[in-house]
Amino acid sequence: MAYRFYRDDNGDPRAATGRDRRLLGRLLEADFQGSHRLCADVLAALDDIAAGRRKRWQMTGNAHTLILSRRQARIQAEFGRSSDLVLPTPELRLALLEWKALLEGKPTRRLK
Repeated sequence: MAYRFYRDDNGDPRAATGRDRRLLGRLLEADFQGSHRLCADVLAALDDIAAGRRKRWQMTGNAHTLILSRRQARIQAEFGRSSDLVLPTPELRLALLEWKALLEGKPTRRLK
């Protein structure tokens, strides 16, 4: 789980991920982009699932589908031949909190 979130020379949010987390980076860059609202919505869905208010949550963005359950998050590419990426939900939550901090202009840390 090594990745880094930063802004490129144009000020766009970017995610540098290892090969094993490439789909996470693509989801953040292509679907979340600069959306504070989408970060908040997905974090709220994670909270609802953790509290038992819902069992599952799903969204399809520009290029990916994200499926959440209590134990895992699945990222599916809508185009191309990428294999699904399955992450533990705590890892996705941490990545979203760091992405949100980047969008808010707060310092982010390199996640390992």
